[in-house]
Amino acid sequence: MDEIKIAEAVFRIFRERRQGCVDYMLNGNVKSMEHYRELMGNLECLNHVEQELKSLLEKQERSND
Repeated sequence: MDEIKIAEAVFRIFRERRQGCVDYMLNGNVKSMEHYRELMGNLECLNHVEQELKSLLEKQERSND
């Protein structure tokens, strides 16, 4: 049960960080192309780590069944 709460907290952090990056870009705060690439890299990283965590949780769930 604790794993679920931890996962939910991590997913919430991912959503908040992702939304923060998107809001930052949509509000016209990007200063340069390099800054834009950095923000896009952050979004890619968040998406990648979130998918990896989901995969691990699914494997864990299948092994518990």
